[in-house]
Amino acid sequence: MIDTSPLGHAEAAAIENAEARAWADVYSAAPADWAAEVGLGFHEVAGALVIQWAATGRRYFSRAIGLGVAEPASGEAIDEILRGWEEAGISMFLLQSLPHCRPEGYEDLLRERGLEPFDAQDRVVRDGSPLESAGNGQLQVERVTPEIADEWAEFLQRVYRLDTGPWLQRLIGRPGWHEYIAREGGEIVAARGMFIGHDGAAWLGMDAPVPGVMTDDYELDAALCAYIVADGLTRGATSFLADIELPSPELDTPAYGYFARLGFRRPYVRTHWTRV
Repeated sequence: MIDTSPLGHAEAAAIENAEARAWADVYSAAPADWAAEVGLGFHEVAGALVIQWAATGRRYFSRAIGLGVAEPASGEAIDEILRGWEEAGISMFLLQSLPHCRPEGYEDLLRERGLEPFDAQDRVVRDGSPLESAGNGQLQVERVTPEIADEWAEFLQRVYRLDTGPWLQRLIGRPGWHEYIAREGGEIVAARGMFIGHDGAAWLGMDAPVPGVMTDDYELDAALCAYIVADGLTRGATSFLADIELPSPELDTPAYGYFARLGFRRPYVRTHWTRV
């Protein structure tokens, strides 16, 4: 069973800030002319990172990360975020709540603006202690190099049904970014990325296919995560954070098992809110 010991507010704020840094950096990597064409960008409101990608029509790429955690939120801040998305023509978006959000009654502020819980994620984290669990040796896992950047980008676009133009390839070789793939029979079958911030916090994301959501095969992601954590430790990562995107109240899907074996714990749940 994965450890569910809670974290204090300062620790949660650092974790949410680490993810925000990763998203800000990946959005910064997009070519300016292409970003303007597809409505991609980010800004800060009340200490939260607010991202948007209008052309996708996907909620996950237009979100507020860390609202109410970095500093207390207000109705005015929420209104400003919602107004920005509306002006950009974005109706598919997500705001987040977690146990550390302030002020007391934070979720009431969301409800007063017609927002409702949409889905949730389990946050999983680990420290920089040595890795004790080995990965699946039957899978070929490798880092993405410039030579295979186009192949990797095409795979992600196909799995997510997105057009990323010239964007993704610019992450390969970008400071802090490390991308990985798993192959079977020479073909890419899964991918996941890692961004290591200046403080050593490593965010794990860009997973494709998302286990439990896009596929019932968890072994691919388990092998990737084991490889990534091991590689991250050699590259100076001092902590790791990721999400389980299809949480189970019983903590009984395979994702909890392999994250627990890799030394992760689940300190809190993040709930996404939107207009439905």
